[in-house]
Amino acid sequence: MKRFAFFLALTLLLGTPLTSSAATESDPVHVKAEIDKAFLTIGDLVTYTITIEHHPDTQILSSIPAPNEEFLEIKKSEDIYKKRKKAVLEGRKFTLAAYRVGEYILDPVVIRYRKMGESEEKTVQTNKLYLYVRSVAGDIPQEDIRDVKDVVPFVFRYSKIIIFVLVLAGLALGYWAYRQLRKRFLSTESSSAPRLTPEEEALQNLVELFESDLLRKGLVKIYYLRLSEILKVYFERRYQILAVESTTAEILRDLPGRSFTPEMVEKIKYVLEMADLAKFAKGIPTATEVLQINRDAEAIVRFYVPPPPVPEEVPQ
Repeated sequence: MKRFAFFLALTLLLGTPLTSSAATESDPVHVKAEIDKAFLTIGDLVTYTITIEHHPDTQILSSIPAPNEEFLEIKKSEDIYKKRKKAVLEGRKFTLAAYRVGEYILDPVVIRYRKMGESEEKTVQTNKLYLYVRSVAGDIPQEDIRDVKDVVPFVFRYSKIIIFVLVLAGLALGYWAYRQLRKRFLSTESSSAPRLTPEEEALQNLVELFESDLLRKGLVKIYYLRLSEILKVYFERRYQILAVESTTAEILRDLPGRSFTPEMVEKIKYVLEMADLAKFAKGIPTATEVLQINRDAEAIVRFYVPPPPVPEEVPQ
């Protein structure tokens, strides 16, 4: 700690970053290691710079190593290279952070070099640099192990649970009411004599879609969105099921099974699934597939055969 007090006094007197350099003016290579501050608080950043100044005819044989990462974490590293009139300045700058309290030493950096035309290698090194990392509380002594705090009682928030359950129940009730109103609307619509039968309306809308220029304009998604909507509205009117907001699997489940042959069920599944793929841009039908989908959609609508009328009983 006395050593660090000495460096602190030196820093306060000079007012400059701590620097160590082991070269003299007669040396062809000058190395310098410096830090912008020697006293840190946990989490603070410190800049550690090592520079080598040498004559252009001098060859540097060793690289600058990174500092020990056991107690200092390297946040950033930058290379330094500048050409001057009669010298070259190169080195590395490290941005470091310390997360452990204590006194640390940055070891000297040894640089090997050789003059051009000579075989002898020489070395030069920096001096040690010292870092003192203190806690956020400063110089107040901190205990490594503190007393266990009292147990905080766990408060069970019944009110939040009740509100959450009520919200879920409200959503479920609203969805159920929507489906009931939808079914009642469908039954009312079917009971009131419409201007067109479900088959007539669906076939008319299909013909208008087939004769449109949506496919020629490249509006494939809109085309099959409209085709799917026509079939689903037809299923709702004819079979009184919720089809517009339902998936293909739900429609096949809700359709009356005895009213369709297995071949017709496959056609319904094929048309709806191909329309879904086109709507979500997962596939673009070919020209042959477009013709087949249109034929199958029309066949689905024409498949319905109204039941024969029940003869009225004539009183004797």
